[in-house]
Amino acid sequence: MTFLSLTILLLLHIPFVCSSLPSLIGTSVTTLDAGDSSSCSNTRSLWDIIWSCAATLFACTWTAIHPNIPGMNEGKSAVFSRRLGIMTMALIAPELMITWATVQFLSARDTAKAFNDAFEWTVTHGFFAWMGGFILYVNDMPRATLRPNELEHFVREGSVEMPIIMKADIEDRSKGDALSKGVAILQLAWFVLQLVARYIQNLQMTLLELETFAVAALTCIAYGFWWKKPKDVGRPYAVYWKATTSPPSELAYEYVVNILA
Repeated sequence: MTFLSLTILLLLHIPFVCSSLPSLIGTSVTTLDAGDSSSCSNTRSLWDIIWSCAATLFACTWTAIHPNIPGMNEGKSAVFSRRLGIMTMALIAPELMITWATVQFLSARDTAKAFNDAFEWTVTHGFFAWMGGFILYVNDMPRATLRPNELEHFVREGSVEMPIIMKADIEDRSKGDALSKGVAILQLAWFVLQLVARYIQNLQMTLLELETFAVAALTCIAYGFWWKKPKDVGRPYAVYWKATTSPPSELAYEYVVNILA
């Protein structure tokens, strides 16, 4: 489904590529003979352009997306569909993803400041809390995901114990690593170097390449805001309600789930 979405988006831009190709300097849809060394380096086929743009878009968007932790009743298909939706949003309206990432970063930073005095939280802890990292268990049964303000309130009134989780433990749950980030950065760097080389040689570029560069640049901004956010965490951290106190009547995420149901 992911490749189908990319294919559809790229096919929508093929007319722009085709309209640009005939007027390009040294660029042709047909491939020249390899023996013609004078113009071989400047010749690209239509599918060379599409493949380069598709690889760059996929590497940037798929790696940049940092989804929240799945809900208790969400299956693999729902998780994949949600990630695909975010990826589609990043391709069609990347400014929305930047806004979302910015709001999450500011919320995580404020949460880290609120917990930092007593519990020495970092921005990574703040991200983990806002992405659904703590789930409340009542009588050994999962109740609902806790918002950071709910967690702070219950800890201060003594209803739950403060979850002791180190930054290294959160990063260990994250599926993002240096290899995946490095591959995306290298792909984007190679794409940008190609565009710079064509600009220096006074060779024109297609509209698809310019749009790909714009989307990739905006995606990198969102990636920067999400740099400290754990990636693809599968399960939240359990917080147990003390039996000596009455359980809460209603929780924020529990209320949302009841409305949607």
